Amino acid sequence: MASGGKVGVVIFFSISARFFLDKEQTIKSNLKRVWIMERELLFWSLTLMAFYLMLDRACIDAKLMIKSIAPLSMSLWWYATAYAIFLALLPFLSKGLKALGRKYHLALAITVLIIRGLTSFIPGSLGGYPSINSSLTGVFGFIYLFIIISTYKWYMTPFTLKNIGVLLGTGIGLSLLFEFAPFRIRFKLRHYQRLEASHGHDRIRHLSAV
Repeated sequence: MASGGKVGVVIFFSISARFFLDKEQTIKSNLKRVWIMERELLFWSLTLMAFYLMLDRACIDAKLMIKSIAPLSMSLWWYATAYAIFLALLPFLSKGLKALGRKYHLALAITVLIIRGLTSFIPGSLGGYPSINSSLTGVFGFIYLFIIISTYKWYMTPFTLKNIGVLLGTGIGLSLLFEFAPFRIRFKLRHYQRLEASHGHDRIRHLSAV
Protein backbone atom coordinates (compact mmCIF):
# COMPACT_ATOMS: atom_id res chain seq x y z
CA MET A 1 0.00 0.00 0.00
CA ALA A 2 3.07 2.23 -0.15
CA SER A 3 3.94 4.82 -2.79
CA GLY A 4 5.55 3.88 -6.09
CA GLY A 5 8.89 5.19 -4.88
CA LYS A 6 8.99 2.83 -1.90
CA VAL A 7 7.91 -0.10 -4.06
CA GLY A 8 10.74 0.78 -6.44
CA VAL A 9 13.23 0.83 -3.55
CA VAL A 10 12.17 -2.68 -2.52
CA ILE A 11 12.52 -3.95 -6.11
CA PHE A 12 15.92 -2.29 -6.55
CA PHE A 13 17.24 -3.63 -3.25
CA SER A 14 15.88 -7.12 -3.97
CA ILE A 15 17.82 -7.26 -7.25
CA SER A 16 21.01 -6.25 -5.42
CA ALA A 17 20.41 -8.79 -2.66
CA ARG A 18 19.86 -11.54 -5.23
CA PHE A 19 23.36 -10.97 -6.63
CA PHE A 20 24.93 -10.71 -3.15
CA LEU A 21 23.92 -14.35 -2.63
CA ASP A 22 25.92 -15.51 -5.64
CA LYS A 23 29.28 -15.12 -3.91
CA GLU A 24 30.77 -15.06 -0.44
CA GLN A 25 30.61 -11.72 1.33
CA THR A 26 33.71 -10.55 3.21
CA ILE A 27 34.20 -7.71 5.68
CA LYS A 28 36.93 -6.17 3.53
CA SER A 29 34.93 -6.18 0.28
CA ASN A 30 31.83 -4.70 1.88
CA LEU A 31 33.70 -1.96 3.71
CA LYS A 32 35.32 -1.14 0.37
CA ARG A 33 31.83 -0.80 -1.15
CA VAL A 34 30.86 1.56 1.65
CA TRP A 35 34.00 3.65 1.09
CA ILE A 36 33.30 3.90 -2.66
CA MET A 37 29.72 4.97 -1.90
CA GLU A 38 31.00 7.65 0.49
CA ARG A 39 33.25 9.13 -2.18
CA GLU A 40 30.55 9.10 -4.84
CA LEU A 41 27.98 10.69 -2.53
CA LEU A 42 30.49 13.31 -1.40
CA PHE A 43 31.09 14.33 -5.01
CA TRP A 44 27.39 14.71 -5.76
CA SER A 45 26.49 16.37 -2.47
CA LEU A 46 29.21 19.01 -2.89
CA THR A 47 28.26 19.51 -6.53
CA LEU A 48 24.60 20.02 -5.65
CA MET A 49 25.50 22.32 -2.77
CA ALA A 50 27.64 24.49 -5.05
CA PHE A 51 24.83 24.54 -7.62
CA TYR A 52 22.26 25.76 -5.11
CA LEU A 53 24.65 28.28 -3.53
CA MET A 54 25.00 29.89 -6.94
CA LEU A 55 21.40 29.70 -8.15
CA ASP A 56 19.10 29.30 -5.13
CA ARG A 57 20.89 30.14 -1.90
CA ALA A 58 17.63 30.12 0.09
CA CYS A 59 17.47 26.31 -0.22
CA ILE A 60 20.74 25.86 1.66
CA ASP A 61 21.18 26.31 5.41
CA ALA A 62 24.06 25.56 7.79
CA LYS A 63 22.67 22.16 8.77
CA LEU A 64 22.38 21.03 5.16
CA MET A 65 25.89 22.25 4.39
CA ILE A 66 27.29 20.17 7.25
CA LYS A 67 25.38 17.12 6.02
CA SER A 68 26.72 17.68 2.51
CA ILE A 69 30.29 17.38 3.77
CA ALA A 70 29.60 13.94 5.31
CA PRO A 71 26.56 12.67 3.36
CA LEU A 72 26.74 9.02 4.31
CA SER A 73 27.38 9.31 8.04
CA MET A 74 24.98 12.28 8.37
CA SER A 75 22.22 10.49 6.45
CA LEU A 76 21.81 13.14 3.78
CA TRP A 77 20.01 10.52 1.68
CA TRP A 78 18.29 7.87 3.80
CA TYR A 79 18.62 5.04 1.27
CA ALA A 80 22.37 5.39 0.93
CA THR A 81 22.90 5.41 4.70
CA ALA A 82 20.58 2.43 5.29
CA TYR A 83 22.24 0.55 2.43
CA ALA A 84 25.73 1.26 3.79
CA ILE A 85 24.74 -0.07 7.23
CA PHE A 86 23.32 -3.17 5.56
CA LEU A 87 26.57 -3.70 3.64
CA ALA A 88 28.56 -3.48 6.87
CA LEU A 89 26.31 -6.14 8.45
CA LEU A 90 26.01 -8.32 5.34
CA PRO A 91 29.04 -10.64 5.89
CA PHE A 92 27.79 -11.56 9.37
CA LEU A 93 24.17 -11.81 8.27
CA SER A 94 25.01 -14.07 5.33
CA LYS A 95 27.20 -16.41 7.38
CA GLY A 96 24.66 -16.47 10.20
CA LEU A 97 21.82 -17.46 7.89
CA LYS A 98 23.95 -20.18 6.32
CA ALA A 99 24.79 -21.52 9.76
CA LEU A 100 21.08 -21.80 10.64
CA GLY A 101 20.53 -24.53 8.10
CA ARG A 102 17.43 -25.16 6.03
CA LYS A 103 14.98 -25.96 8.85
CA TYR A 104 15.66 -22.91 11.01
CA HIS A 105 16.13 -20.61 8.04
CA LEU A 106 12.67 -21.53 6.73
CA ALA A 107 11.22 -21.10 10.23
CA LEU A 108 12.82 -17.65 10.45
CA ALA A 109 11.38 -16.67 7.06
CA ILE A 110 7.89 -17.75 8.10
CA THR A 111 8.23 -15.87 11.40
CA VAL A 112 9.23 -12.57 9.81
CA LEU A 113 6.53 -12.95 7.14
CA ILE A 114 3.91 -13.31 9.86
CA ILE A 115 5.27 -10.41 11.92
CA ARG A 116 5.74 -8.06 8.99
CA GLY A 117 3.23 -9.48 6.51
CA LEU A 118 0.01 -10.77 8.01
CA THR A 119 -0.19 -8.33 10.90
CA SER A 120 0.22 -5.36 8.53
CA PHE A 121 -3.44 -5.77 7.54
CA ILE A 122 -4.57 -5.05 11.12
CA PRO A 123 -4.67 -1.28 11.80
CA GLY A 124 -2.73 -0.32 14.92
CA SER A 125 -1.08 -3.73 15.25
CA LEU A 126 2.63 -4.52 15.29
CA GLY A 127 2.83 -4.72 11.50
CA GLY A 128 0.09 -2.22 10.82
CA TYR A 129 1.50 0.72 12.74
CA PRO A 130 3.01 3.27 10.32
CA SER A 131 6.45 3.43 11.96
CA ILE A 132 6.77 -0.34 11.51
CA ASN A 133 5.56 -0.13 7.92
CA SER A 134 8.05 2.57 7.05
CA SER A 135 10.89 0.37 8.30
CA LEU A 136 10.44 -1.80 5.21
CA THR A 137 12.59 0.71 3.36
CA GLY A 138 15.11 1.13 6.20
CA VAL A 139 18.04 -1.03 7.27
CA PHE A 140 15.86 -3.45 9.23
CA GLY A 141 13.55 -3.67 6.25
CA PHE A 142 16.55 -4.59 4.11
CA ILE A 143 17.46 -7.37 6.54
CA TYR A 144 13.86 -8.62 6.40
CA LEU A 145 13.97 -8.70 2.59
CA PHE A 146 17.37 -10.40 2.59
CA ILE A 147 16.03 -13.19 4.83
CA ILE A 148 13.13 -13.80 2.43
CA ILE A 149 15.25 -13.63 -0.74
CA SER A 150 17.98 -15.90 0.65
CA THR A 151 15.33 -18.44 1.69
CA TYR A 152 13.99 -18.54 -1.85
CA LYS A 153 17.41 -18.76 -3.52
CA TRP A 154 18.97 -21.34 -1.21
CA TYR A 155 16.11 -23.65 -0.33
CA MET A 156 13.12 -23.25 -2.65
CA THR A 157 12.31 -24.50 -6.13
CA PRO A 158 12.20 -21.57 -8.59
CA PHE A 159 8.68 -20.27 -9.19
CA THR A 160 6.90 -21.21 -12.40
CA LEU A 161 4.83 -18.72 -14.39
CA LYS A 162 1.76 -20.25 -12.76
CA ASN A 163 3.20 -19.64 -9.27
CA ILE A 164 4.00 -16.04 -10.18
CA GLY A 165 0.49 -15.53 -11.54
CA VAL A 166 -1.05 -16.86 -8.32
CA LEU A 167 1.15 -14.59 -6.20
CA LEU A 168 0.35 -11.54 -8.30
CA GLY A 169 -3.36 -12.34 -8.24
CA THR A 170 -3.29 -12.79 -4.47
CA GLY A 171 -1.45 -9.52 -4.01
CA ILE A 172 -3.86 -7.60 -6.22
CA GLY A 173 -6.82 -9.24 -4.45
CA LEU A 174 -5.51 -8.24 -1.02
CA SER A 175 -4.87 -4.72 -2.27
CA LEU A 176 -8.44 -4.40 -3.51
CA LEU A 177 -9.77 -5.86 -0.26
CA PHE A 178 -7.72 -3.35 1.69
CA GLU A 179 -8.85 -0.48 -0.52
CA PHE A 180 -12.52 -1.25 -0.01
CA ALA A 181 -12.25 -1.85 3.74
CA PRO A 182 -14.84 -0.20 6.01
CA PHE A 183 -14.60 3.58 6.01
CA ARG A 184 -13.72 3.85 9.70
CA ILE A 185 -10.70 1.59 9.32
CA ARG A 186 -9.47 3.49 6.28
CA PHE A 187 -9.98 6.78 8.09
CA LYS A 188 -7.90 5.53 11.00
CA LEU A 189 -5.12 4.40 8.68
CA ARG A 190 -5.08 7.75 6.89
CA HIS A 191 -4.82 9.48 10.24
CA TYR A 192 -1.82 7.30 11.10
CA GLN A 193 -0.24 8.12 7.74
CA ARG A 194 -0.79 11.86 8.21
CA LEU A 195 0.62 11.65 11.72
CA GLU A 196 3.71 9.80 10.51
CA ALA A 197 4.24 12.26 7.64
CA SER A 198 3.92 15.19 10.02
CA HIS A 199 6.48 13.71 12.40
CA GLY A 200 8.89 13.50 9.48
CA HIS A 201 8.34 17.11 8.42
CA ASP A 202 7.96 18.81 11.81
CA ARG A 203 4.39 19.88 10.99
CA ILE A 204 2.49 18.16 13.81
CA ARG A 205 0.77 21.42 14.71
CA HIS A 206 -1.17 21.36 11.41
CA LEU A 207 -2.96 18.10 12.22
CA SER A 208 -6.65 18.22 12.98
CA ALA A 209 -7.83 16.60 16.22
CA VAL A 210 -9.39 13.12 16.05
